[in-house]
Amino acid sequence: MFALLEALPDAFFFKDGAGRWQIVNESAKRLFHLEGIPWEGKTDMELAELHPDFRDIHVACIADDEKAWQAKQLVIVEEKMLREDGQQSTYETRKLPLFKVNGERAGIMIIGRDITAQKEAEERIKQMAFHDDLTDLPNRRFLEIQMEQAMVRATRHLRFLAVCMLDLDGFKPVNDTYGHEAGDEVLITLGKRLPEALRKSDFVARLGGDEFVLLLEDLQNLDDLAGILKKIEDLITAPISLSHGASVQIGASIGVVLYPSQDTDTGDKLLRLADQALYESKKNMAYRDRFWVLFGENPQTKPTPAQKLLDAGALEVWYQPILDGRTRRVVGLEALARLRDTDGALWPPAKFLPQLQVANLSDLTQKVLAQSLTDLSLLDSPEWSLWVSVNLDPRSVAKDCITGLQKVIAQSATDPSRITLEILEGNDFLEQQKALDHLLEIKALGVRLALDDVGSAYNSLLRLKDLPIDEIKLDQGFIRSLEQRPQDLHFVGAIQDLAAGMGVDLVVEGVETEDILDAIMVTGAQFLQGYAIARPMPISELQVFLQRAPGYDRPHPSSLLGFYAKQIAAHNALKKTIRQAPHLTDYETLADATACPGHHYIRSLGLDDDKGLERLHQDYHRTMAALREQLIASSFHDDWTDVDQAAAAFEHAIVSAYWNRKIENSCG
Repeated sequence: MFALLEALPDAFFFKDGAGRWQIVNESAKRLFHLEGIPWEGKTDMELAELHPDFRDIHVACIADDEKAWQAKQLVIVEEKMLREDGQQSTYETRKLPLFKVNGERAGIMIIGRDITAQKEAEERIKQMAFHDDLTDLPNRRFLEIQMEQAMVRATRHLRFLAVCMLDLDGFKPVNDTYGHEAGDEVLITLGKRLPEALRKSDFVARLGGDEFVLLLEDLQNLDDLAGILKKIEDLITAPISLSHGASVQIGASIGVVLYPSQDTDTGDKLLRLADQALYESKKNMAYRDRFWVLFGENPQTKPTPAQKLLDAGALEVWYQPILDGRTRRVVGLEALARLRDTDGALWPPAKFLPQLQVANLSDLTQKVLAQSLTDLSLLDSPEWSLWVSVNLDPRSVAKDCITGLQKVIAQSATDPSRITLEILEGNDFLEQQKALDHLLEIKALGVRLALDDVGSAYNSLLRLKDLPIDEIKLDQGFIRSLEQRPQDLHFVGAIQDLAAGMGVDLVVEGVETEDILDAIMVTGAQFLQGYAIARPMPISELQVFLQRAPGYDRPHPSSLLGFYAKQIAAHNALKKTIRQAPHLTDYETLADATACPGHHYIRSLGLDDDKGLERLHQDYHRTMAALREQLIASSFHDDWTDVDQAAAAFEHAIVSAYWNRKIENSCG
């Protein structure tokens, strides 16, 4: 038995009922450094006197032994020991108490196993699971746990918890200039600096990239918060020396949300609100007074150049004519805001709109509307009675905005029905019930409502039927690219059908070239707008433009893109007729491609020599005529596969001819 005990790699002890050491193996002797110490028959307290370096360990052993005696069964404990190399180690110790028949303590068997490597591996796994590899800061998983606990403490102690979303400013140029390794150095440095700026009760985690989250606890007021954030700003903006010798300096933007001041009970919601505040801080970075924004507050900013120009009366209203595709006359205008700076340069919306706040946007709309109504009165004549469209940013739609619009309209003699207010589609405003209430209030002013950029967001297409609109404006992105993507004309046709079905007007924007103008005129779109008709212009130029009585009376189609649009429209109309009433068509005429206007267009557009195109045109008509005969013979035969394939082949050939001609023209 003793040979077996000595062969064990684990430390083995046996103590009698009084706690006196009776048996130990060599592993145990080495563990307790018992060489030269008369250990046999000694208790742990006696050994502690003989072996003072191990006093604390012997005292802990007594306490753990007593746990086993009290439990009267095997117990497993972890004990800290000093190995032979002087390193502290962790032992998993199993203690089995033995009792006599009368219940007295007989002895206790103890086996200790070194689990230091296992514990270190567990710590490494825990570190990997809850910490960021690069900075060694806590990660998102750790943050979620800490957030939940911090919210509980804030509620219990009646103090504020500040959840701060931090994003670095100027970090991308470091990566672009010095490489990603330098960017990593910056993040590692900040991973060390940020905890130094925080109190013991605070917490910082890295979400990823250059985003961090701070949890600042036990705050009594905003002064406490401001003081901590100032320290953080100072540490972040301090120069950072890189390993290759360069020094960089970056900044930060922070979005802050306070708990429990916000109506939320989840950490995810707090992070979303902090992220929204961060967005406001980043958006106003060039003009803000401080680098952090509290959710729900307007950012503290200095007036932007655009705000100064708007307040100084530098607004100019330019107008882009809108053509009626049926009468071929200009019938309306879109009023477009411009700002003229002190150097005489004209600022387009893309330059000044990002510098305006929501209140500025409402003010801008009212000023543009007021100027437009004044200019309309100058343009009115027996020949012209135009309507005007004014853009209305959905973010600015509120009670004050509606009151302001009402005041402007009341001060003008212009019939409100000549005013169209265009609301941009690409915003979640239309998904809110209050949006419908506001739109109804605006409609009550007597104006028309238009939904701008339809097609840029799918959700509003679903809600169109619920909105009190009079007009939709197709997203010009679909129109401007028609020369590269002629197939998008199918989508244009679908929107036309949608508008017709809803009984609302359709304005097609982005009509920038003669070919696109030709194609859209062919589709029968009611209203067209774009450079091919006229560019935006100031009122003085507009008066001259209208005096020339511009007309657009040339025949259509006059281009291959227009012919392609014509074929799509003709095919859809013919398909609908044959499907619903095949008897209204004549087989001989339908089967003869030369009787089709398309045959004339092929020749008038200079494609006489393209026998392949004529053949596909003829195949299309013969296939359509054959299906017509089958439908008359049996209404149950409704397989359009062959017809659709023939139509697609013919349309593809038209597009190929169009692209080939463009290549020839560009080379010639």
